[in-house]
Amino acid sequence: MTKFNILIYSLFFFHISCGQTLSKIDVLIQNEMKSDNVAALAIGVIDAGKLVHLSTNGFSDIEKHYEASIHTPFHIASISKTVTNLAVFKLVESKRIDLNTDINTYLPFKVKNPHYPNETITVRELLNHRSGIRDNYDLYETYWENPKGDSPFDLKLFLKEYLNEDGKLYETKHFESNSNHKSFAYSNTGYALLGLLIEIVSEMKYEEFCQTYIFKPLEMHNTSWFLRNLDSTLVAKTYVKDHSGLKFKGHNGYPDYPGGQLRTSISDFSKLWVKYLNSNNKKFILEHKTTSKITPNPQISHQGYYTWFPTAINNHLYYNHNGADLGARTEIFIDVAQKRGIIVFANSEYDITNLCKNIEKNMWAK
Repeated sequence: MTKFNILIYSLFFFHISCGQTLSKIDVLIQNEMKSDNVAALAIGVIDAGKLVHLSTNGFSDIEKHYEASIHTPFHIASISKTVTNLAVFKLVESKRIDLNTDINTYLPFKVKNPHYPNETITVRELLNHRSGIRDNYDLYETYWENPKGDSPFDLKLFLKEYLNEDGKLYETKHFESNSNHKSFAYSNTGYALLGLLIEIVSEMKYEEFCQTYIFKPLEMHNTSWFLRNLDSTLVAKTYVKDHSGLKFKGHNGYPDYPGGQLRTSISDFSKLWVKYLNSNNKKFILEHKTTSKITPNPQISHQGYYTWFPTAINNHLYYNHNGADLGARTEIFIDVAQKRGIIVFANSEYDITNLCKNIEKNMWAK
């Protein structure tokens, strides 16, 4: 399989400063590519605020023998939430959304936990997965297990039907009922609701808002929440393993899409996080005081870290998010103090955890 491992000196990428270490990473990747569970891997590594490694290996389309490139959009599953986070904070920064405000202040329909009807749900709680809003897996798995591309549901209509007591999809089990109902409970629906809040407050569709305020300013040309906005022949197919090998069952899509449906290339996504990590001294879509609020010193006690999860690799502490969907596995790790990052996309259900650990070890182990 052909490898695209580019070193760009004069355009928007940065110079390579640790070639020996990067050659070790090349060996790690090639070892991973020997597995028959891998279709393609896309990898970006950031060191000292610079993109020092960018590569793709393998096929975006096995059947047609299309090789993945650094511009190939991958389905990145739940690490999409890190972008929804940025969109929310874009409106927080302009004081159009307040983190501590009852979401019903913004919504065109009421959302109340029927088990605790006198309590409010805030934007902060949605970001931190502490809203008490639950995912109905019986409903969502019909989309997860039988992918048919973009969902036909309008975001507002779906969430009204799901969360409002008069909705056709409404069930009381969509809300936590136990006494610690505001403790952490991962919620894709909560992030879909954040996407709707952005639509209501901005008076723009969520995709339009992200294109206008995130993707286009950062020159992310191969990124969209919807398959229909990309050339589907260039999008990486997502593969599952059966007795005969890797099979494509269809492009993923679901009605709660702001929680996990983003497609982006490794070059676009790496570019985003390079600029995020350098927000203290270079222009970014958010001010540095805002990014510092989202990802402060992870040693400081902070309830939820707004989307991210503090995670240790080889005794180093990072902000982390991962993604897992039918035929997709993704990881992102960032160290805001050292301006380091690791991003890995796989278009198959291949465990990429050890690869991330080995990259980190080869890059920064003392």
